[in-house]
Amino acid sequence: MIKILLSTVIYPNRFEINRGVCIKKQAVELARKNRLVVLVPVPYFPSFLSNNSRAFYARIPREDVIDGLAVQYPRFFIIPKLFRFLHGPFLFLSVYRYYRRTIKKERPDILLGFWTFPDGFANVLIAKLFKLPVVIGCRGCDINQLTNPYLQRKLIAWALRNCDQVLSVSEALKKEIVERLDIPPGRITVIPNGIEEGRFFPQDKNRMREALELDKGHHITLCVARLEPVKGVEVLVRAFARIEGDDNRLIIIGDGSEMQTLSTLVGRLGVSDRISLVGSKPYDEIPRWVNAADLLVLPSISEGWPNTLMEAFSCGKPVVASRVGGVPEIIDSPQLGIMTSPADVDDLARGIQEGMARNWDADVIRQRVLGRSWAVVADELQAELERVLQRRNALPGSVC
Repeated sequence: MIKILLSTVIYPNRFEINRGVCIKKQAVELARKNRLVVLVPVPYFPSFLSNNSRAFYARIPREDVIDGLAVQYPRFFIIPKLFRFLHGPFLFLSVYRYYRRTIKKERPDILLGFWTFPDGFANVLIAKLFKLPVVIGCRGCDINQLTNPYLQRKLIAWALRNCDQVLSVSEALKKEIVERLDIPPGRITVIPNGIEEGRFFPQDKNRMREALELDKGHHITLCVARLEPVKGVEVLVRAFARIEGDDNRLIIIGDGSEMQTLSTLVGRLGVSDRISLVGSKPYDEIPRWVNAADLLVLPSISEGWPNTLMEAFSCGKPVVASRVGGVPEIIDSPQLGIMTSPADVDDLARGIQEGMARNWDADVIRQRVLGRSWAVVADELQAELERVLQRRNALPGSVC
């Protein structure tokens, strides 16, 4: 058994229950075999600003239980959208005393973080001060986007060079970490995400459509994504508008900064009868939507390891996705889906039409992900943490 301090800003809270679901799944599995303390720093927000879109931060309890795991939510100070390169130092200064108390009380063996900035940077500083080994997991956008500003990139590179091991969800992301941040490849371990086979499995399409009040005669294309520019949903709307056929429907599940822009675009293109923006849905409900669909589309501009593709496979559904990040590692056979060029409206429309016309073997698709459970992922992660501890213990003068 390892005593693990899990520290990340990407984790569910009662107002963002779908945030960091993949990290929560690993945490739940790690906690079955280990002592796990979960700290999730959230931005401080004054309670009197109740009309602001960020006001929910003030209502997040200091301690909560999420899926049976106790979670603590210490506050940290930042100025939203300003001086982003200082968010890492601000987080460290804000939570230092809280973490000091927790570390003295719990005496963890290792600090595990997911997401490189601001928390990855702060985690490395804390680990150095308390002489803890630290492992930092990279998810995708934290490398593909957060490293674009020069100063922020330097801070992220420092954190990854000074932690004990770096985790990546795909070989493509590992390559980005090596090339963009000059991290030695031997210090990066690839552990792809997993799936919940007990939640995502084939179910009768017509029965799911009846439950969701969807027309059984339509050909339904589904997109499950955050409505942010990096997910390329605007490209998808424009591509689907070019596809003819009154029986073709596109359902987009998700919320984000582009919701109003996309809604306006759907109306302007005259396809509001064929494209539905249904907002965010509880994670427990997503399997019903996937099983009700004929095809899943993910038009991302960049990606790490998109779990929505694996979840579609687990339900026996083919996919169309942009050829970015870890997507080619997931769609490793033409029997599973179709890849298109990112941000290319014409190519995406071509891919969707081809996906609609092709006959797919659901059993072959499902076989691609069978056996890749979150328990398996957690076992691989635990093995990596144990290797880090063994290396630390072997060092002269080690205090671990």
